[in-house]
Amino acid sequence: MRINPNGLIGGCPALVVRKALRHLRVWDQWGVADLEAVAALAPGTGDALVKALRTEGLIEASARGAWSVTQAGRTFSVASAARPVTRATAEKALAEFLDRVEQVNRDPYFLGKAIRVVLFGSMLKPEVMRLSDVDLAVELVTKEADFDRAREQNYRRAEELAEKGKQFRNVLDWELCWYFETRHFLKGGSRVIAMADYKAEKALVLAVPHRFLIGEPEQIAAPTTTRPAPRQRRPRDCPF
Repeated sequence: MRINPNGLIGGCPALVVRKALRHLRVWDQWGVADLEAVAALAPGTGDALVKALRTEGLIEASARGAWSVTQAGRTFSVASAARPVTRATAEKALAEFLDRVEQVNRDPYFLGKAIRVVLFGSMLKPEVMRLSDVDLAVELVTKEADFDRAREQNYRRAEELAEKGKQFRNVLDWELCWYFETRHFLKGGSRVIAMADYKAEKALVLAVPHRFLIGEPEQIAAPTTTRPAPRQRRPRDCPF
C-alpha cells in the first residue's frame, strides 16, 4: 500500500496519521487523549481526527470512550510514502537484503540473527509492475540462547559503540543495542526495503497474502469457541 505524503485525513497530514497509528496499533484500546499525545495535537482537538479515522475505517470503537486500530488501520500504518519503483529494482533490493541476512547469521560479530523473513504486500502481485516498496517482516533473536550471557554481550557491545561516539536516546536503545544494530545493517540504508517486526506485526502479516522466505511457516490460530453445556431437564417431581 502507498499513501500520498501530501495527503490529509481529517485535516491532519497523512504521515502524522501513519505515525500515530504505528504507536496505537499495539494497544488493545486507547482514548482521544492518547491520540492527541502521539499525533502531537493540542489537548481537546482530537475528536475531529477520531471521527475522520472512523469514517475511513482505520479505527473502531472497542468500549465506551475507547478505540482500537482496525486491520485497515494496521495496513495504513505500514504503508509507504516513497515513490514507486520498478519490479526489477524491487527484486534487486530483495536479493541484496537476503544476502545481508546470510551475512548477519554467519558473522559472529552480530549478536542477533534472523530466524524468519516473510514477504508480503504488493510484490506478491505479479500484475503490479510499479511497487511502492518491498514489505518484509523479520524476526530477530539473540545468537546466545542464555539470557544472562546474551545481556552481558549486549552491554559490552553498547559500551564499545558508546566509546566510538554512538548516542543512545534512551534505556531501551541501550538494552536492545544488539537488535537495533542488526536491524540497521539488514535495512542497509535502502529506501525500497520496508521492515516490520514479525513478532509485533504477526497478526497483520499472516492475515494478508504472504510468503515465508526464511524460517518455519506459521498460521493464525483459529479462534476457539466453547460449546454451551447441554441443558439439563428437571425431573417431573422437582418442586423448583
